[in-house]
Amino acid sequence: MKAKFWVFEGMDGAGKSTQAGLLFEKLSAEGRNPLHVREPGTTMLGESLRKMLLDADREDWHQRSEALLFFAARNELLRQQIGPALQAGHDVICDRFTPSTFAYQAKDSSDFDFIAGIHQLVVADIAQPDGVIIFDCKPETSYQRVCDGSKQDGFESRGIEFQRKVRENYHQFYQRFPDITLVIDCEERNIDDIHDQVAQWVDDKRND
Repeated sequence: MKAKFWVFEGMDGAGKSTQAGLLFEKLSAEGRNPLHVREPGTTMLGESLRKMLLDADREDWHQRSEALLFFAARNELLRQQIGPALQAGHDVICDRFTPSTFAYQAKDSSDFDFIAGIHQLVVADIAQPDGVIIFDCKPETSYQRVCDGSKQDGFESRGIEFQRKVRENYHQFYQRFPDITLVIDCEERNIDDIHDQVAQWVDDKRND
């Protein structure tokens, strides 16, 4: 069976990292020997850029400058980890990918087009996601959860209006790419229920 590339996305505090871990356990139990990575991160360059980009005390940068830095991390992750793993027959689970750049760095349609163009240059020839799962919740829920947690990073600290824009952009991503995207409502649902929905969708997509 061909290796698959799964991307986990969503609002801060929606539970995507927890669900990515649960899918990793499921695929491992099935003998798929999956690779679980995060973005930005995993590679040395990715972790360095992650620290820089998520620093709550850094100066404000233009959204396209941020996007280019995320794609620099993405390029290394693809070439060092994701591409080789897929070629070796291992499923890949990625905690954030290009959909996050659409969600967090696009202020208007021209930014969407800019990000899509860079995606084609960096990603297209290496590995396109087979499935993108967006864990959705109300911006108010997201903001409350990050405020109740540990110290906020540079994106979590941008406030409720920014979170509303992030959610709007995720829904626009779904409208553009409905064939590969699942949006899961995470309001008032337990972890196991959400995992069951993720697992069923992944099994269905894998058998397409």
